[in-house]
Amino acid sequence: MDTFVSEVRHKISEDSRILTPGDPEFATSNERWTDIDRETPAVIIQPNNEVDVAVVVKAAKEAKVPFVPATGGHSPWSTIKNGLIIDLSRYKAISVDADQRTVSVRGGVLMKELQVALSKHDQFTTVANGNTVGAIPYMIGGGISSYTPLIGYACENILSARVVVASGDIVVASETENSDLLWAIRGAGQFFGLVTELVLRTYSPSLIGPNGVRQIGTLFYPTERALEVCSVLKSVVDANDHASAGHFMVMNDPSKGRVLMVAPQYFGTGPELQMTFKPMTDLNPLEHNHMPSTFDKHSDHLGWMCPKGDFKRFSQTGLKSINPENFRRLVDLHQELSETLPGTERSVFTIEWHTKAPSKGPRETPTSFGLKDIDTWLNILTWYTDPNIHDEVLRFDQRAQEIMRSETDESAFVAYTNTSRSDPISHRYKDPAGVEKLKELKRIWDPQGCFTKEFL
Repeated sequence: MDTFVSEVRHKISEDSRILTPGDPEFATSNERWTDIDRETPAVIIQPNNEVDVAVVVKAAKEAKVPFVPATGGHSPWSTIKNGLIIDLSRYKAISVDADQRTVSVRGGVLMKELQVALSKHDQFTTVANGNTVGAIPYMIGGGISSYTPLIGYACENILSARVVVASGDIVVASETENSDLLWAIRGAGQFFGLVTELVLRTYSPSLIGPNGVRQIGTLFYPTERALEVCSVLKSVVDANDHASAGHFMVMNDPSKGRVLMVAPQYFGTGPELQMTFKPMTDLNPLEHNHMPSTFDKHSDHLGWMCPKGDFKRFSQTGLKSINPENFRRLVDLHQELSETLPGTERSVFTIEWHTKAPSKGPRETPTSFGLKDIDTWLNILTWYTDPNIHDEVLRFDQRAQEIMRSETDESAFVAYTNTSRSDPISHRYKDPAGVEKLKELKRIWDPQGCFTKEFL
């Protein structure tokens, strides 16, 4: 490793950094959103530009040094033992072209940075529910978004990409150049190279609501009303007479104790939200309110979920629809988790919904993602501090998935590749022909599996 570091040090620019365990910044760079399976690398390199990224990838391949990229540190696959982390935090740039309705996102840009930059130009695009999530990794893995009901998933809004492939070359992927690679990047990009730049479609915030303002609601209910509340929510969402996304969760609230919370994100005015969700307020919640929100503040209310450290696991499982009886059982499981394993009180079990997106526009974009028909997701966040209960907590996560899939044939199971690589490929990529195409492209672009062995 010393020889590798010495050679790279002479090949990259002075503005790029090489960190080894003795450097003061090493520990900070190696911090992750979760400490589950967090390893200590032999070296961390922070390239300052795209050329240096390519130099590092090529040198690592030639020296047979295993490596992983890291952006926001949310990915469980951005850590490695005794290898190399390519930390993109020093290389980031955003260029907005409001006239063409595009934005170029480079390197380690985080979600909040993208939101603020686009808002300054009166534009928006698909983003995640976390200010510190890396923009590019989120988008190339599919990009489930609250804005999906308006403009589809993030990967459906990728227009072109620049990628450092296994050879160390920088390759352009667009509709006119390496179009098959572009198709792969739209949903499986992390397995084909290190994507250094994406060009994305952007939109007028007027789609979000008048003056670019959407409505965020919160309604709290006792947990014993889970079946009733879920049944009414299902009728509101299934009516599909409006555009909304949201979360229905069971959680431990610091002031209210263990409660149900319905949190709609409504693309319209406050009175329209109140009218659409009147069946929910007619249930006499413990508390309810709503507030306006603009795109630049999209995830500010979820900042409590973003701190690094502790043991956190986040999984997303695609569902056919909202099932009230299954959700009632999920609420019971959440109580069992809290009572059986003290220290897991911050864990949250959630159903995420999106009303259906228009079939035209972004939905017509060919992607490898293959999950555009999934509008309901089970989101399991487990959060604890005791490393001795890893396996027990994981079993609760698995039991939650079993409950919500109880009426689904295994052939129809859906898992989200941005949060799981242990599920079979057939669960993460549902089109068999698409999977075969991904395997063929993997043999072309990454035959030795530098960017994981997936699809080999």
